[in-house]
Amino acid sequence: MPYQINEISLADLDRLYRYHLDDIFGAAFGIKGFDYPWLLTSYNWKPDIKVLDVGPAYSPMPLYLREKYGCEVWAVDDFGMSVDDEFWQRGNSPKEYISQHPEINYVLERLGNPGKSSLLAGYFDVIYSLSVLEHVPTSFMPAVWRHMDTLLKPGGEMLHAIDLLFPSNSGVRKLVFSLMFDWLNMFVPAGYKQNHAQSTPLNYIRRVSKILGVKLGPVKGLDVLTMSLSPNTLVESYQYGLNRITKDRVKNFHFQRFGSLMIRLRKLA
Repeated sequence: MPYQINEISLADLDRLYRYHLDDIFGAAFGIKGFDYPWLLTSYNWKPDIKVLDVGPAYSPMPLYLREKYGCEVWAVDDFGMSVDDEFWQRGNSPKEYISQHPEINYVLERLGNPGKSSLLAGYFDVIYSLSVLEHVPTSFMPAVWRHMDTLLKPGGEMLHAIDLLFPSNSGVRKLVFSLMFDWLNMFVPAGYKQNHAQSTPLNYIRRVSKILGVKLGPVKGLDVLTMSLSPNTLVESYQYGLNRITKDRVKNFHFQRFGSLMIRLRKLA
C-alpha cells in the first residue's frame, strides 16, 4: 500500500519555542519536550480515534490522549520482560503500572512478528512512537515497519520521532564520511546501508521508504551539515545526559549530541 509523505524534518528550536509559548502539553527543553507537542500538533485528534503507541513504557502520552481527546488508545510494549532486561523496567513494576491504568489497552509484546501478534491488522487510525524506533536492531527494522504497515488502516497516519546521533560526534573525519555516504548512496552496497541505517537522517528515511515502497523525492534540510552545523537544530540537553548518567548508573560516560528525526506518513486508500 503506497504512502504519502506529510513531513520529514529535524526537531528545531523555532518550533520548540512556539510550543512553549503556546503552552502545549509536554513542552520542555529537550528531545521529549519537542516530541510530545509535535505529536499533539501534527494530527487532528478526535474522540474514538483508534491509536497505537509503540513502545511507550511509562510515558504519559497514552493517558493524555485518552483523557484530553477521548481516543481509544492502545500501547504495545513488553517493558523489557520478554528479554528479562531490568534496564527497561527502571525499577518499576510494569504489571502494577498497567493495572493502575485500565483505560489504556496495554499489549505486552514487541512488534515485528504479525503472525504471533494479538493486535488486529488494519485496525488503527494512528500509529506513533516517540524516541523508540532507534532501539530496534537494524536487521529487525524492516519487520517492525512492515508490521506497523499491516496494523494501519488505509487513510491512517504514522507519526514517528526517532533519536539519531549527530555524525559530527566522532569528529571531522566521520562528518566527511557521512557526507560522502549520503552523496554516493546509490553506489553503497545494500547490506552496508541496512547495517548503518541510523548513520544519517537521510539514510534512515531512505531505508523506511524502501521498506514501505514509498517513492522518495528530493529532501531538504536533512543533510548532515544542516544537522551538525545549523544553530536551529535541536540538541538533547546536557541536563538529560546527566539524568541518564545518574538514573542508569552509567560509569563509562561521555556526552554525545543527538537530535530527533520527525516522520509523518499517510497510508493511501
